[in-house]
Amino acid sequence: MVIIAVENSLAQHLHINSQIMSPSELLDTNAWTIRVAGEFMIIMNNLMSFPVIVRHPQRFNDSRSFMTAFKREFLQLLEISSIPHAKIRMIRDAQFGKVAFTRQIQPETQQQLQKYQNLMIGPNSIIDWEKNPSNAEIALQLAEQTQIINQTTDEEYVVMDIFEDYSITDFKVPSHPELNEHNRRYLYRSLSINDIMNATAVGEKILDDYEEYLEERNKSESIIDRDLDCAADYIGYCEALGESVLDDLTLIYHYFINYEKLHNERPTDTGFRSKSDAFREFGKFLRAEDLFSSEDYDKFVQAVNQGIKDLNSKQRMYHLQRIIRDMQRQVRNQREHAIQYVNKQYTIYVELSNYNPKMWRRFTVSGDTRLDMLCFTILAAFNADGNHLFELQQGSVRYQLPIFDSGFGQTKDITQSWVGDCDVSHDFHLIYDFGDMWDFKIKFEEIKPKRIPAHTSPEIIDGFGYGILEDIGGVTGLAQVAKDDGSINSQLNITEFKKKWARQIEKIHNCYE
Repeated sequence: MVIIAVENSLAQHLHINSQIMSPSELLDTNAWTIRVAGEFMIIMNNLMSFPVIVRHPQRFNDSRSFMTAFKREFLQLLEISSIPHAKIRMIRDAQFGKVAFTRQIQPETQQQLQKYQNLMIGPNSIIDWEKNPSNAEIALQLAEQTQIINQTTDEEYVVMDIFEDYSITDFKVPSHPELNEHNRRYLYRSLSINDIMNATAVGEKILDDYEEYLEERNKSESIIDRDLDCAADYIGYCEALGESVLDDLTLIYHYFINYEKLHNERPTDTGFRSKSDAFREFGKFLRAEDLFSSEDYDKFVQAVNQGIKDLNSKQRMYHLQRIIRDMQRQVRNQREHAIQYVNKQYTIYVELSNYNPKMWRRFTVSGDTRLDMLCFTILAAFNADGNHLFELQQGSVRYQLPIFDSGFGQTKDITQSWVGDCDVSHDFHLIYDFGDMWDFKIKFEEIKPKRIPAHTSPEIIDGFGYGILEDIGGVTGLAQVAKDDGSINSQLNITEFKKKWARQIEKIHNCYE
């Protein structure tokens, strides 16, 4: 549960019902406090002092709209921070569960929030406002340039370093080897005093087998030495953190991010390429030894690439500004790309697979409808709540929201494609809730010019059946309910459907922001 402490005036503005919390709950990784500073809201984590910036607090008149903005800004900050992409979704899920508000604000938290306010808009502000920084850029500057003191040890810590440590220690992306007689010898899991000895022995065994693996592939002596040195250095880094190479696939990212600090040197561009090749080879070895699955290998390589990319930036803030410019350019390109489809209207037929009698909808959408919005439209049409994961499939290609992208396989960003991009000669499948496995078969029936060239909302034509019921056990459970409830299998009331469809689409859209 995430706890958010707010001042009385803001609590009244957001219509918040506050709760009484114990002092221990207010000093936790899931506890935050809000400070309104002019046109900004500073939302700071109580334990780590990690800031999130939201602008124009007056535009929020309820807690839900505020939480949507908070979540969006938090995710954008994670994407440009020193956090492995594979962990962003994990951190998001840990931070944004059930929300509770309180008006209990600690004095120490107020003092730190005041420091952030001074650094933002005070006379000694560290923000270069002429560059028109984004909310994420402001927050990252504050986190990277602010130190806090541990009252117990009197040591100073950089806020961003504290948050990076949180991402390392609290979230892990472990490999999942299928244990067999071949690879079991690499594993140690005892809790005895011999753990360190066991870890060292396992590391030595991995390196011995890795050397044999490289020799069998006729690698040159220089390549073998390079690859073994990189592997040994990384294994030592993992052991120093009390981990093995299997406990967290993304530790390799932090290894690269902290490379200069660990080795007191910075590799050249050639050196980066060499290390990238070395760790790719090490990952292939771990896969060959059944310690990595193919998915594990892809996640490991993704972390390698991201770590090298982030470290190789001359300055992190320069890298951030480049990302911001790329995002702005991407938005412009999206608009230019989508405009070519604005004058086309698509008639779409969607049917719930494996259910009898057929439950279906027929509706029209504009060609410039993005594929994620198409999915929200379909889910709303079949009475879904939007509380589960989903993906759009066509053959072996899978369209996913960026935050859910696993980083392997033939996946595409669902926010980067439009209905007009679709190959309408083949059916699509929208898979919703990977437990109940609702499968909606999508068929493009007709394409014709639109009478009104401006963007229009989807229009329902006809349909049959009430829709799905969440967490009912899929089509089998729905069929059981339909035996007692005749409204499940009935003609769709178009008039009533139209009244609530647009609201339900927007509701589901907000669930995935």
